[in-house]
Formats: sequence, C-alpha cells, structure tokens
Amino acid sequence: MFHRLLDRRSVWSSLIGVVAFCGFGCWSVQPCPAEIVAYLTPSRAATGERFETDLVFSGTADAVGDLVEWINLDIVKSTINAVPLTDYGRVRFDATARFASWFDGRQFGSGSAGFESQIVLESFLPNPPVPYEITSTDAFEIGTLTFDYSGLGLQPGDTISLDIFGGSDGSSTRTTSVAIRPSGTSLTTLVNPAYTSASGSERSTFTIPTAIPEPSAALFLSLTLLGVGMRRRRSLSSR
Repeated sequence: MFHRLLDRRSVWSSLIGVVAFCGFGCWSVQPCPAEIVAYLTPSRAATGERFETDLVFSGTADAVGDLVEWINLDIVKSTINAVPLTDYGRVRFDATARFASWFDGRQFGSGSAGFESQIVLESFLPNPPVPYEITSTDAFEIGTLTFDYSGLGLQPGDTISLDIFGGSDGSSTRTTSVAIRPSGTSLTTLVNPAYTSASGSERSTFTIPTAIPEPSAALFLSLTLLGVGMRRRRSLSSR
C-alpha cells in the first residue's frame, strides 16, 4: 500500500502518515468478515458538457462499529465508447463536507507515471486524525466525480463509463481499496470494496444526449410555426 502513498507525497509527509497509522494500530492485510460496499450512483447531466456521479459507501451489518481510515480510488477502467480513458484530468473529485479534510486536492491526472488514474483520501491528514465510524448499514456519500467531455467531438448516443473497480498492482488488494479498523481491535485491515448494492455498482455510464434547442431558439421556432398556422387559417376563411 505504502508505495502508492509515497508516490503522491513527499517522504516527510509520508512518514507523518505512517506514524499516524501506527497510532491507530499495526498495519495488517488479512481476511475480514465484514464488507465495505461501494458504488457510483446513476449519472446525471451537469452544466455544460459535463456529467456527475456520486461515490457512496455502506457497511454490512458485521461492519457496524468499524472505522474507515483510508481510501484509494482508481478510475483506470473508465472508458469512452468502450475505449480506455487516458486523459484522467477530465475527471474532478469533490469530497463531501465529512471527508473534505481527508482530501489534499490532488486531482486525477496529477500523479506521476502509472498513478495518474488514482487519488487518495486519508483520515490522518487532519490533526488529530478523524476516521469515519460506521454506525449503521445506511449508505454514506464520500464525494462527487464530474466528467468534462467538452471538445471530444462526441455525438448523441456515444457513451462514457466511469469505473472505480481498480486494477491489480501485485498486492493482495486492487488499486481501489479501503483501510478499515474492525471494532474492538488495534489492527487496520486493507480490503477490496464489494459492489453489490441495488443502488449502483462500480460503473456509472452516461449517454451523450440529443441536442436540445436553446430556449430563445425554441421560442422563435414556436412563434414562427404559430404565425404560419394563423396565416393559413386567414387564407382559408377569406375564400
């Protein structure tokens, strides 16, 4: 895990993070019966040539009382018309108020080679650290991803898929992973999220809509058609 963190931060700030995690307990990767469920909500159009989707987590019943301490998010499997996305800088992440202190503002596309598709949220960024306790099985929103597709020349019916499943980097977890500290333990566990929610999955797909006339243009068209209809009626009544 820490090779991901070292790539994103200076050695000094990384050491601070390690110390903070040590304060929570020993770092360990091991099986955990509880699950963190993650999903992206259905996409929605936003201002301009953009669309949005929300990143949402929930815990299973066995996860109630556990602490979420760290999130690594990877959109490497995202596509445009089934072609892999390469310009990750088109995707912006905005954390919710609860997780804003976890996010250092480093956006997708800003990492070094091999890490451009990833961002990190860390509970030890504030002082003192503020992990998130799972108090119920209710969903909780982490943030919003916004995709800017302007200038790509996409046509109505073309599709963009944002995907947070992540990939393999040789470790025991994928590149989208979550660190949790199970209730009553001092061990932090790195896990792959599950994507079993009925509210969404690891993928949110947006279809480019058919262009809608501007209101002024639509109004002009309506008035024109109304005028033509009135002239026709007058012409018929005068015969």
